[in-house]
Amino acid sequence: MLKQRVLTALVLVALVLAAVYLLPTPWLGAVVGAVLLIAAWEWTALCGVRDLMLRIVYLLVLAVVGVSIAALPALPVLSVGVAWWVWEAQRVWRRRALATPIKDSGLFMQLRGFFILLPAWYAILYLHQADPRSPLVLLFLFVLVWLADTGAYFAGSLFGKTKLAPGVSPGKTFEGALGGLAAVAIAALAGGVFIWRMSATELLLWLLVALIASVFSVMGDLVESLAKRAARVKDSGRLLPGHGGMLDRIDAFSAAAPPFALGWILLMGLKS
Repeated sequence: MLKQRVLTALVLVALVLAAVYLLPTPWLGAVVGAVLLIAAWEWTALCGVRDLMLRIVYLLVLAVVGVSIAALPALPVLSVGVAWWVWEAQRVWRRRALATPIKDSGLFMQLRGFFILLPAWYAILYLHQADPRSPLVLLFLFVLVWLADTGAYFAGSLFGKTKLAPGVSPGKTFEGALGGLAAVAIAALAGGVFIWRMSATELLLWLLVALIASVFSVMGDLVESLAKRAARVKDSGRLLPGHGGMLDRIDAFSAAAPPFALGWILLMGLKS
């Protein structure tokens, strides 16, 4: 199982690096869009949609809406995405100690998929083309999510005692979450100083953005865990050996991307 997980992770990292470095933004958007459609397919299963035609229609509508918002200004789109994830986070936090999952209506669950997936897609496109040193800031977002998860795993294994959300994800601890934040903070400081050559004020804002995004990444994981508990499944799918479904791999990223991209806008405004 561990060997499968490691091999799959290595393949995914190689594919992400190749796509981010080699593809122009429109083609990257198409590739990422295809990934999100796979995740959306898995989300329809969590919503309880079994009819094949309805699931296909859902994906088509999601794709049309995604293309439509691509032409919109970044600030309102990303702000809506952040506001939605704040709402999702408070729902999870209120239920963190309860074993009974939230049971939403199928229609509302389907609507949630739009707000969970599309702002993340938009954020990727924005970061890929807005960074003067592209694709470094987008790559840092991937590193941030990975460090938040990996740091939390090791810190939780060594020091974890206080359950973060026992009714949603029993394995997560406050100590683990703090370990993930510490790893992200170190990486953010190093990147701000040595890569982007930020001033003290810029570095402080950059650190704050990275930490907030890492908190959102934890909430993204918990939101999907709650949806899976409601659907009574362990994984969103079986596409990725050792990792479950595509949604299992991008849940944290989907939540972290909008606040990170919004923070980058604020940071660029400060620099100008």
